[in-house]
Amino acid sequence: MTEEKAASPAPEAATKAQSPPPAAASSPTPEPAQPEPAHIQADDEEPDDTDADSSWGEDAVSSTASISSSILDYRKENGRTYHAYRDGKYLIPNDEQENERLDFQHHLWYLTLDGRLGFAPPAHPEAKFAGRVLDVGTGTGIWAIDFGDEHPDAHVIGVDLSPIQPSFTPPNVHFQIDDLEDEWTFSQPFDYIHVRAMSGSIKNWSAFLERCIENLKPGGWLEVQEPGRPIADDDTFPPDCALAKATALFAEGLAAAGSPLLDVFTLKDLFNGAGFVSYDEKRAYWPSNPWPKDKKLKEIAMWSNTNLSAGVEGFLMAVATRFLGWSLPEVTVLSAQARADLNDRRIHAYWPVISAFAQKPE
Repeated sequence: MTEEKAASPAPEAATKAQSPPPAAASSPTPEPAQPEPAHIQADDEEPDDTDADSSWGEDAVSSTASISSSILDYRKENGRTYHAYRDGKYLIPNDEQENERLDFQHHLWYLTLDGRLGFAPPAHPEAKFAGRVLDVGTGTGIWAIDFGDEHPDAHVIGVDLSPIQPSFTPPNVHFQIDDLEDEWTFSQPFDYIHVRAMSGSIKNWSAFLERCIENLKPGGWLEVQEPGRPIADDDTFPPDCALAKATALFAEGLAAAGSPLLDVFTLKDLFNGAGFVSYDEKRAYWPSNPWPKDKKLKEIAMWSNTNLSAGVEGFLMAVATRFLGWSLPEVTVLSAQARADLNDRRIHAYWPVISAFAQKPE
């Protein structure tokens, strides 16, 4: 990476991109090119070696299948549970520990997007008509519920492989268990499709975006919100540190499973290739911990650290043990070492984050 320019001003938490550079990653899969450095200014008050992983981190964290006993009979493996419907398609757990992390992550996105649920026009808090809304990979359903509360005129459908959503929801919010890489058989098209954190879960993004545009009304909007792979603008994030190794292992395992990580800096080309118009994107950053000087980035970093520290073992467990021959103890050790790196303020790592949105032609 280029040397960090400490005198440069810190970026805003969410900024409009100019032209999307390619992404960076250290991974056995084909490596994207390096993006432009963010030049995040580090806090001058660096901790000494003994404070590198101090206690601050501890304080931070239709053709729809009916919900039947088989869908609720979760796969149990290495002390975690995984979805039963289309067993093996999604490689991150669906247990209470992971569900709590997903709610942490929702708040992290809320801070990142300046208190908004999305940047596409239907997601504006004062949008006059949101219409029919699809939330892809809804998880615990928290985004769909918040959207339904914010837009009582909307009809929100959240879709996931796991039935982990609450039973009591706003009257305009409904959940379905389905695989959206199959044929979509919704009775009506949508005004807004929202996709968040699905990198590594979708095998063919080009085909997926084509399916999205087919199921939008003319003038409807698609928004994809995804983090990229961690990078640093200086030499504090070497490829042999545990956090970099864990990131590379995750990418390698997903590639072996047939669902490689998305290069977020190719989203503009993917949207254009599917036929979307009026493309725009906002960029932000998730620092690994509160090493930046900027106060807003420090707050985002606290939640970013909580989200990643809570999730690292779950991210690695299935991909490493099922596809790469790792043992449970090996994954546990690397996860603990990666968490230590996440809490080390001498490591100036951050995740580029993109919210990309575009419109189906009228």
